[in-house]
Amino acid sequence: MEFMHIYQETNQFLVKCFDEMEKPIPSPVPTKIGSGFALRYNIHRLEIAIIQKLARYISGLNASLLLLEAGYTQEIGALFRTLDEFHEDIIFLALPIVCGIEATDTHKKYLEQFFQEELDNPENAILSTQKREPIPRKKIRAVIASSEKNPLNPYDSQELSRTISQAYSGYVHGASCHICEMILGEHLRYHLSGMPGTYRQREFIYNYWDYAYRGLITTVLAAKVFGDGEVVDKVYHFINYFEEKTGDTGTGDAEKLMKRIKRKKPNK
Repeated sequence: MEFMHIYQETNQFLVKCFDEMEKPIPSPVPTKIGSGFALRYNIHRLEIAIIQKLARYISGLNASLLLLEAGYTQEIGALFRTLDEFHEDIIFLALPIVCGIEATDTHKKYLEQFFQEELDNPENAILSTQKREPIPRKKIRAVIASSEKNPLNPYDSQELSRTISQAYSGYVHGASCHICEMILGEHLRYHLSGMPGTYRQREFIYNYWDYAYRGLITTVLAAKVFGDGEVVDKVYHFINYFEEKTGDTGTGDAEKLMKRIKRKKPNK
């Protein structure tokens, strides 16, 4: 299948970059949780949250590729939705370090929630009273949108992020219009063992490009956070290679793209 080899190569490259960046970071330590022990970070910093989010992004990218090979497009869509948020989180967390701005109250609350234990009574989940209160996504997007590095105006930036996120939300929540994509063939039957060889698989091979490319950009950002210029150079070099191999580029003008989208008239 077209592009599958470069996708595999990209994921292997990202794993190597991650291993290089993660080495100097303090490891989590055995921490008493209830009557047992579990690995936990005792340093609650932006950098730790970024490396953990990047771990999930690259792992999710690898998992998506396995599903793509087997044609499990519904499940890929659900994973893509998580990658959207991980990518957004890393940008948000990196802003105070890369842009040299002061961490906002939203950053502080995010870290507090991120490192919070799931249960305040680990011995009995039913008796636990603690509730996780995630930071609303719109607040994270607002911080990103207000950044001087953002090529779009704040409103368009938030609308673009919301639209991208919404595109795959139906796969997570099981919306009917998305589930109908599982139905193909002369007898219109559900495909419950993946959709290999169908146009649905080809669609997601095409869509995977965005997430592989975004993984490279996100890794560059993380490397800048950790001051790893060597990894930054390696990734920029690989991005050129990736664009050459796929015949596509991610260097378009975001503002022009948004204006073009807004000019499109809805079908009546």
